[in-house]
Amino acid sequence: MTTDATLAAERAQAQTPQRHAARPRRALQFFLLLVLFTAGLACVNWDAIRTVNHESSDFAANTLLVLDAKRLQLIQGHYSRVGFNHPGPALLYVLAFGELLFHDWLHLVPSPFSGQLLAVDVYDAAWLAAIVAMVRRMSGHMVPALLFAAVMVLVFAWSDRAIVGGMWFPHLFVLPYAALLVAGARLVQGRADTLGTLAVAAGFLFNGHAAFMPILGLTLLMTLAANRVLARREPELRIVGRPWLAAHRRTLLLVAGILPLFLVPLIIATIREFPGPLYAYLQFGRANKANTLGEAARFVGVYWGLGHGAPARGALAWGLALAALLLAGLRRVPPAFARDARALGIVFLAATLSVLYYAWAGVDMLGQVYIAAFYFAVPALAAGLLVLIGYASLRIRAREAAAAMLALLAVAGAWHWLRVPPDYAYFYNHANVAALYQQVRRLPGHGRVVLDLDLGPNSTTQGEVWGNTMGLLAYAARQDVDLACVNQNWHISFTRSKRCRPEEVAAGRRYQVHHTDAPDPVRGEPEVEGQGLSLFRAGAPPRPVTWITVGAQPAWFRQVLGEGWSAIEGDAVWSDGPLAVLRLPPDAGRGRMLTLDLGSFVPDYGARIRLQAVVNGRAAGSWVFYPTERRRRVTLDLGPAPGAAQHIVLEIDKPLRPADYGIGPDTRRLGVSLYGIRQ
Repeated sequence: MTTDATLAAERAQAQTPQRHAARPRRALQFFLLLVLFTAGLACVNWDAIRTVNHESSDFAANTLLVLDAKRLQLIQGHYSRVGFNHPGPALLYVLAFGELLFHDWLHLVPSPFSGQLLAVDVYDAAWLAAIVAMVRRMSGHMVPALLFAAVMVLVFAWSDRAIVGGMWFPHLFVLPYAALLVAGARLVQGRADTLGTLAVAAGFLFNGHAAFMPILGLTLLMTLAANRVLARREPELRIVGRPWLAAHRRTLLLVAGILPLFLVPLIIATIREFPGPLYAYLQFGRANKANTLGEAARFVGVYWGLGHGAPARGALAWGLALAALLLAGLRRVPPAFARDARALGIVFLAATLSVLYYAWAGVDMLGQVYIAAFYFAVPALAAGLLVLIGYASLRIRAREAAAAMLALLAVAGAWHWLRVPPDYAYFYNHANVAALYQQVRRLPGHGRVVLDLDLGPNSTTQGEVWGNTMGLLAYAARQDVDLACVNQNWHISFTRSKRCRPEEVAAGRRYQVHHTDAPDPVRGEPEVEGQGLSLFRAGAPPRPVTWITVGAQPAWFRQVLGEGWSAIEGDAVWSDGPLAVLRLPPDAGRGRMLTLDLGSFVPDYGARIRLQAVVNGRAAGSWVFYPTERRRRVTLDLGPAPGAAQHIVLEIDKPLRPADYGIGPDTRRLGVSLYGIRQ
């Protein structure tokens, strides 16, 4: 472990040739760790990386911006749920570089989005390597530093498996925030050797969300106050003082060069679109009502495992154990290590108070854990520090061997959770968007198709409609086709180039976008239908509906429903079990192509319903139903004798029981629901 003598020597020789000579070795270690961690994360995400992906929802909205970043034209951050873009595009440029490097140039991955996925693995690996490097300075050896990181990743995986390797932006803030806190602990002691890491982490966080500016500002103020108290007898370690500023002038100049680079896009965006995104965020913040201190405390407690359904159960126990050890004085560990550990504890406290303030003053939806998901870093780092204190307290020869074994066990535990894809991974690939794109391209007229969102009576489907529409726009953009623009009622699509211009709206190539639902004679047949979307020409007379529906003709359906169906319920009938049979009587007027209007039981993001149809013993197609495409029309080829009697078997892979998902006492094995047949 680091001793007082070693610490004194480091201070005295900070600028010696020996110190400079160690830099190549540290750089090599960082590079090797980066490669190792990237390889591990790529293995976790390999199934998604090796797929030809067609992204939708948030990831498609990001792609529209990434394509601008690839042309070095992007100055806005990703979209916000409340109507404006976040401050900067740093993360989007990381994704853009991943597309360029891994897909466009090296051809290592099969799709552009796969390049984004691999870029995220490199991004996460870089932060993990930086944390290991900083903890190694604290522990004096590589093995305990790796143990610290392994335990941290284990807690991340247990709290939310998508924190490491996930693509959603709230998850991409966690590791840079963790690195910033570790770097801040060095600053508490007056050390400047991690200021570069701190500046880069702060730059990414400032770009990602404006809330990080007050949060990190408060944390920095408390860090400076702690440094002033701890360094009251050592003026050379007091940050706010001439001796320290003079001694670290070169490092401070480096930081002064790094942070403004991250702010350049924000400055340009503010000048071009004055008063800019920060003003919009301030306006939003002023409209919020402050929460009570008790509400804010309960919000913070969720990240420590408190409250119904909170992740990371038990986190408060190891947090309190760590606090008790730090307050007791850490007598069994070397004094220099004890100072490092106490500095980390101070930073954890500062971070907690800053997030508590944010929850009190700035969080408008306390029930949404993702809003401060970055704070999962504090319990995870606390667990790593607790284990590191245990390592430093041991006085046995096999200490490093025991630490290595424990690190491997932590990695194995993390792998157990990380190998399960995130709930939102199904947004990575919606292959049906290609067919939807072709339908929209065939619509009559010239210029972009104008899309108005139909709000309808069911507001819960608007998110699905938005996500699938973003998938369509992103797919078209990847074909270098400016296919459509959004016009009325779109709440959270803020890709400016995709907003309709007045002359486009006036041109008349205008369609209402609905969530695919039951056929409606008043509305008529849609012009386009696919991936959960139905497009109806604005102002056009309704196209005749040609469906036989369960709701309108239940007696007819009772005659054709075979085994595997439950009782008719209103306008639909559910399959019950792995097989559902339809027996259609002879009909000379029936065409070769038969379409079924089907729903599905897909109760959460991780669920799927896979369906295969067999007509008269011959495979007639297969489909997958997703949470964003629960309802769809599937078309079967009845073969050369469509007018004859037809025996149709719907094979459902792994039907689901509502009771298993806490949805009432229903124990039926539900797969698909039949609404109607078009012959």
